[in-house]
Amino acid sequence: MATLLEGIIPPIVTPFEADGRLDLAGYEANVESYAGCDFSGLLVLGSNGEAVCLSEEEKVAIIRAAVAKSNGRPIYAGTGTESTRTTIELTKKAADAGATAALVLNPFFFKGHLNAEALRLHYEAVADVSRIPVLIYSMPGATGLPIPPAVAHQLAQHPNIRGMKDSSGDIANLQRILAGVPKEFPLAAGSAPVLYSALALGASGGVLAVAGCAPEATVAVYRAFKAGDHEKARRLQLALTPLAIAVTATYGVAGLKAAVTLSGRVGGVPRPPLAAATEAERSEIKRLMDAVRAAI
Repeated sequence: MATLLEGIIPPIVTPFEADGRLDLAGYEANVESYAGCDFSGLLVLGSNGEAVCLSEEEKVAIIRAAVAKSNGRPIYAGTGTESTRTTIELTKKAADAGATAALVLNPFFFKGHLNAEALRLHYEAVADVSRIPVLIYSMPGATGLPIPPAVAHQLAQHPNIRGMKDSSGDIANLQRILAGVPKEFPLAAGSAPVLYSALALGASGGVLAVAGCAPEATVAVYRAFKAGDHEKARRLQLALTPLAIAVTATYGVAGLKAAVTLSGRVGGVPRPPLAAATEAERSEIKRLMDAVRAAI
C-alpha cells in the first residue's frame, strides 16, 4: 500500500436536499469534481462532513459512493464513535464498503474518565480486529480531549495503527508527537494555518478543510515545499491562511459549505441545528477566495 496520509487530502462536505435528506447525487458529483486536483486521497465522514449528523445507513452509503466515484484514489473514512464496540462495527462496515483506511476520532463524551490508558486500549482494540489500517484522529477543538503525545507514541508501535491526523493547530504539540513516533509513521496536519510549519517539522501532508474549496492553492503550498521553493510556499501559506480560518474557526461547517458552493461544487446548507451562512458571511468568504486565487 502507498504511504498513507501523504500529500493533501480534502474532507468532503456532505450536501443535503432542501428537506434535509442526504443528497447522494450531489456527493458523487463533488467526489468526481476533484478528479483533476492533485489530491492523494479523499476523506469522507470527517468533522466537516458532518459525520455526527448522519445515520449509520447514510455513512455506509457515502463510503460506497466515494469509492465508486474516486477513480481509484484512497478513501479515508471517519469511523470514530463514542464506544469501542460501535467503532469496531462501523470500521468493519467501512472496510466492507471499500474504504482504504479508517480515521478514528477518539471518544470524548465521558472525557473526565477517559484517561491515557482508556484511550490507548480503545485504539488498540479497534486496530486489533480492523481489516484496514487505523489512523488516529485528534481534534481537541471539537472533543475537548486531545490525544496525549505519549499515547500517540505508544499507539504508533501497533502494526495496524498506521498514522495520525492532528487538528489541534498547536505546532508545539505536533513537535512533541513527531519526536516520539517512528520516522515512517505519517502525521498529517489537520489545520491549514500550520501546514507549512508542519511540513517543515516532518509532517507527511495535510487533511485540510480549505482544500475542498481552494484545491489549487492548498496543493501549491505542498508542491512548493516539496520542491524546496520555501519562499513560494511561505507566500502561498500566508495567502491561504485567512480563508482557511474563515471556513473553519470563524464560520464553521456553514462557511465551508458556502465556499464549496462558490467553488462550483455542491455545498448546500448544514443539517440543523447548524444554520446556513448569511449573505454577509458568503460575501466575505468570496472576497477571501478571490484573494487566494490572485495569489497563485
